[in-house]
Amino acid sequence: MWKPLSSLTALTLLFAGAVHSQSAPVDMQPYGDFSEKITAYVKLHQNMPSLRPKRQRKQIVDTRAALRAKIRQARSTARQGDIFTPLAAEEFRRVIHTVFTGAGAAAVRDTVKDPESVKGWRLTVNGDYPEDLPVTTVPPTLLLRLPTLPPEVTYRIIGRDFVLQDKEARLVIDFIPGALP
Repeated sequence: MWKPLSSLTALTLLFAGAVHSQSAPVDMQPYGDFSEKITAYVKLHQNMPSLRPKRQRKQIVDTRAALRAKIRQARSTARQGDIFTPLAAEEFRRVIHTVFTGAGAAAVRDTVKDPESVKGWRLTVNGDYPEDLPVTTVPPTLLLRLPTLPPEVTYRIIGRDFVLQDKEARLVIDFIPGALP
């Protein structure tokens, strides 16, 4: 005999279904070899000499700078589009456009805190993500539709550009110029 569900049970099942449907794996085929390029970068990052964590801000900044220098040396020929290849960039742009112009776009835009520009700073591959520039919030609705990244790297938004950043080194790995509508 069928028994009606309690409100708590129904709500739990509804929430579990929503979480499951939202956290479904992203189809990587449209992104080309993005996943392999990220894996290669993370392997490079992990093979860098370990820099001991520091407690004082100046030591942290100096440690990050040393790590950035080592990564830059290892990636001396890196250029914009090496990781966000044309195929990957096209798919990222499509998904970003869908999220920023679709239903709920106003709420999505509200989650992005556009940092003030840093005087004299220009976005470049292997460039610093300035210590004074706040990290941006990438909307969760966008993150759910993009490839999941390893913990060493993260997505950032700077102005209208979509950025791939090394979290520990605060280094710009690659970016898609003008990706946000």
